[in-house]
Amino acid sequence: MDNLVFLIFCGALATFTSWLGLRLIRRYAERQHASTGNVAETPRGGGVVILVVVLLIFMPAGLSLGDPGQVVRFALAGALMGLIGFVDDLRTLPRPARLVAQAAVALIFVPAAPILHIGLPHFDLTLTGTVSYLVSILWIVGLVNAYNYMDGIDGLAGGQAVLAGGLYVGVGLIQTDPLVVLLGLLIAGASAGFLVYNLPPASIFLGDVGSMFLGFSLAALPMLAVSRGASPRLMVTGGLIVGLFLFDAVFTFFRYLAKGQNRRHPYRSHLYQRLVKLGEPPHLVTLLYLLLSIGFGVAGLIYWHQETWLSLAMCALACLVLYGWISYRESATREPSSTTPQNSP
Repeated sequence: MDNLVFLIFCGALATFTSWLGLRLIRRYAERQHASTGNVAETPRGGGVVILVVVLLIFMPAGLSLGDPGQVVRFALAGALMGLIGFVDDLRTLPRPARLVAQAAVALIFVPAAPILHIGLPHFDLTLTGTVSYLVSILWIVGLVNAYNYMDGIDGLAGGQAVLAGGLYVGVGLIQTDPLVVLLGLLIAGASAGFLVYNLPPASIFLGDVGSMFLGFSLAALPMLAVSRGASPRLMVTGGLIVGLFLFDAVFTFFRYLAKGQNRRHPYRSHLYQRLVKLGEPPHLVTLLYLLLSIGFGVAGLIYWHQETWLSLAMCALACLVLYGWISYRESATREPSSTTPQNSP
């Protein structure tokens, strides 16, 4: 790829400017707390820096590498998705209003790269017209919210963004698609700069701005790649790259629905949170999820090239084993208290 050096420079620039911006935010927050004498609170501006850095570099660089319509629509939708997160950080939005706003923003991007084909094992699912748009919006809004819910412990969401961005860099290099390489490098680079301050113990948080923007970006990347000539199997690969996040979020969501608690509970029983409640150190939970996500990503790349159902089966098995292991440990924790003999009166 002729412009590889330029792309690597953009990724390095994203890493440095993200790190520098977050450092400045940390210093400003420390000075503010020192002047007021209040107990220092961990700032939540990390996502703002990631969004600004990615879009400020992606807009001019992307316009020289790809379809201007795709670049502009991605940047506009990404900025508006971040704005929804900013408002949600300041004042929690009602869930229906947030979903409607996210769907409207997704509709800005979808015409540039709608999901028209999904490469399933042994056949391609073809979508047309309204169905294509509905599936595209559902994919984007679903991943945005899944990513938002998974931003619950230090280093988890940021680490996943570094891994996923890096995998898409590989996809773009194989496809010789500089726009996908650029966006993957920017996501991975800006998130790596953020991780310097977000690894346990975190000194800055991502916030809804960052989690919603990253969720949108990782939903848009496979759509962009397929629209630019990649195999439609890459849509399945895109799901596997964030597969563990999707499984955890979707499983928890339907678990609440089954209990009739979808309106009352703010989703605090995700599998990773249940591990922390069992006494696992948060940094080990983050490490476990990131290691599993590497495996999911590799399985996704194998599926993209070989269309083997075994990749899907292995990821599904890993999810079931994780759930079974957590459930077993929770049962073992509850059992002693339930079998403790009672004193005779």
